[in-house]
Amino acid sequence: MNHAASQLDPQTSRRVGDYYCVSAADRANYHAQGYIRLLNVLTEEEVAAIEQVYDRFANGEIPGMGRDLCDMSGTYNDEFKNFALINAMLPRRYLPSLQGNIYEHLSQSIARQLYGDDMGYDYDQFLSKKPGKARAAFAMHQDMGYWPVSTPDTRTATCSLAITESVRANGCIAFVPGSQKAAKLVPHRPKGSGDRNESHTLEIDLPANTPVEHIEVPRGSITVHDEWVVHGSGGNTSDKWRKTYVIAYRSLATIKHERSIGFTHSHNDTVNWKTALELYRP
Repeated sequence: MNHAASQLDPQTSRRVGDYYCVSAADRANYHAQGYIRLLNVLTEEEVAAIEQVYDRFANGEIPGMGRDLCDMSGTYNDEFKNFALINAMLPRRYLPSLQGNIYEHLSQSIARQLYGDDMGYDYDQFLSKKPGKARAAFAMHQDMGYWPVSTPDTRTATCSLAITESVRANGCIAFVPGSQKAAKLVPHRPKGSGDRNESHTLEIDLPANTPVEHIEVPRGSITVHDEWVVHGSGGNTSDKWRKTYVIAYRSLATIKHERSIGFTHSHNDTVNWKTALELYRP
């Protein structure tokens, strides 16, 4: 555990300067259910500053992104004006001034408390659900469906910052509690046509009566989830945007391995996704 955490170890998770201390209870809950919600991670001023940069991606103002700017509810061939769930992968690559922001510092401190001090930045992502877009939904899935089959160490903390409040009406995230414990990939398939060259999104069939918990998140707060937990989110039926800033952390050894095989989490990478999915099927 990080030394600062061992010194503070509050009864309730809280921000202390440029460090966010996760309580022992929240750390235990995270490993039991596969996710937690942490409140008041960023201040209003910090979120507002990030949102100005975020909106440049959500408005399609950053050039040269290729498939890293896509609609996660549609196909790669859709026109930007028709996007419902705007996905901007690796924004800090396309706008280096984003690197080293306060959210990166705070989320890394959280990841290291959950998994150890060898956790480093793996990828970032901006996800924007347009108002009144019921199809701006994420099918239920496990993040491990997107990773290379040769991943040696699957420890992952995926931190999702609510830049706007995230509620049921605008499609907040939902989890199947404890579904990460088996650490096995359930059968996934590409959404829609079934061709990963047309759509990046994966989906699973969730058995009837599976318990699902919807997590509403105030602006400036976050969820953190494990890569094996089953999760997804509904569409945005409200008249307001839902904006989410994702940063995922993995072990430094795993990140080194990923990069050595040419895997960067970019949708512009060339990866044999079908092989990975088939090899992971139980």
